[in-house]
Amino acid sequence: MNVSRLILSAALFAVSVMIVPTTATADDDFLDSISQQLRFREAFSYRNKMEQRSVTVGVETFGKKEQQRVLGDKVGDFITLDVAVTNDTPIRLHLNDIYVVSNGKIARQEDLNFVVKDIDPGGGGKGNLRMSILRKSLFEKSLQTGIIEPGETLQGIVFIKKKQLKKSGTLHVRVQNLRQVAYLKYEIPFKVK
Repeated sequence: MNVSRLILSAALFAVSVMIVPTTATADDDFLDSISQQLRFREAFSYRNKMEQRSVTVGVETFGKKEQQRVLGDKVGDFITLDVAVTNDTPIRLHLNDIYVVSNGKIARQEDLNFVVKDIDPGGGGKGNLRMSILRKSLFEKSLQTGIIEPGETLQGIVFIKKKQLKKSGTLHVRVQNLRQVAYLKYEIPFKVK
């Protein structure tokens, strides 16, 4: 009796091992992208950058391959900017404001809920779960205003609507010195890929 249970258990285990890899290895760019982080870079390594008083801001646009890797799909209605701010001062800073100017018009960072709908992670009946996972992933990867400690780099994605940004633009960033009420303003021109 025990031998037959042991043989039956071994057979069921063998069948389950053969079935699991086929479902786990299914190609799903969305699920693969959740574990992908931005390739960390200091702001001074960006093609488009500006430095003032030991604080550097850099910006580059993502190509389609990088969007696929980090987001799981292309973002059709948005330009994806990779922005970094490096604080090489002994003072804490606060990233206050980020926006783009193109053709004389201001374009603000887009609400992530609109970006999530544009990416559409799919999933059929599990769509709401996938949407919430994507929303969390985008929030973690997007650039947020906040404190930049001495010696640190704050890096993230900024989403701008395509219709507000043509072939080029200027990234405007305002950083505050927290020791005194002093602001550094950056204007960095860049081209869209």
